[in-house]
Amino acid sequence: MINLRYHIVSVVAVFLALGIGLALGSTFVDSILVNELEDQVNQLDLAQEEAAEQKDQAIADRDEEVQNNEALRAEMSALEKLQLTELADLRELHMKEREGLLDQAELERESTDVLLNVIETLMPRGRLRGTAWVLLAPTGADRLVTTEIREILTRSEGEYLGTLWIRPSMNFEDVETSQVLAELYEGDIAPEEVANLTVSNLATALLADQITEDPQGPAVEGFLSRLSGLGLLRYDRYQATSTIDELSNTANRILIINDPAHLTLHQDFFVPLIQEISDRGGSGLGAILELQKQSVPRGQVVDRIRNDSDLARMWSTFDDVDSFDGRFGFLIGLDSLPTIGHYGDLLTAEERYPR
Repeated sequence: MINLRYHIVSVVAVFLALGIGLALGSTFVDSILVNELEDQVNQLDLAQEEAAEQKDQAIADRDEEVQNNEALRAEMSALEKLQLTELADLRELHMKEREGLLDQAELERESTDVLLNVIETLMPRGRLRGTAWVLLAPTGADRLVTTEIREILTRSEGEYLGTLWIRPSMNFEDVETSQVLAELYEGDIAPEEVANLTVSNLATALLADQITEDPQGPAVEGFLSRLSGLGLLRYDRYQATSTIDELSNTANRILIINDPAHLTLHQDFFVPLIQEISDRGGSGLGAILELQKQSVPRGQVVDRIRNDSDLARMWSTFDDVDSFDGRFGFLIGLDSLPTIGHYGDLLTAEERYPR
């Protein structure tokens, strides 16, 4: 028979065993959990340390890149400043050299002009007495030089009959121009014949008293006026001794002035006119003067005549009137006509000026 004491001892033993079991089980579980948590904490610390190191490295790399960029920017800025300074110095040097060259050129030009005026004043008057000159030039030619040439003619007592300024519309390839010119002639004129007839009539109009061949077309006396009315040329009679209608009765010398900027007009108009006058026996009646054009090769105007054996025997040429020697040779060369010569400083010239 179980007594109360035994019962109490049994209950106490059960609870004691239960407590001991719980205590032992709790201790075992807590140890494993603590170890796992410690491992996780250690891994987290390592990850944080690694992340911190990567962050520090990234910051260091960024700072280094910023420093490199700043150094490169500073170097580029210094180089740019140096280049700007050198460029400014070079520009200033070039400007001084340019101003010096311009001043020297101006002094030389003034000296040349003074010497030219002295020579022209001291030279015997009347070198061109008995000659009557008509000038032909494109409207784009240098007006200042053309004016100086006119002064040379008049100061040497040559009779100046005026200047025929040839307009760009004097283009035989232009259909409208060909049609307008064709209306001047009687009958049906083929377009290819318009240029030949115009050049032929113009040659007759310029030297009517020298050439007796009858032209086909309008009266010679009114031909220049008609061309002027059509806007193909303009007659400048300032300081001239004749009108456009009187021009064809008095001219015995022709001076054609051109520059390399008007080669098309030279080839299509002036050269055929020169050839027409030459074919009619007009030897020694005129000269061709080439004006210099900046940035354009020289010689393209006069060499077209000099390289033609027939024209070279019938027309004088000049490639320089800017220098004293050039102007001196120009005046003497005009005075030497009808003796033909080719003067200037190009390789195709025969000599600097007549001797």
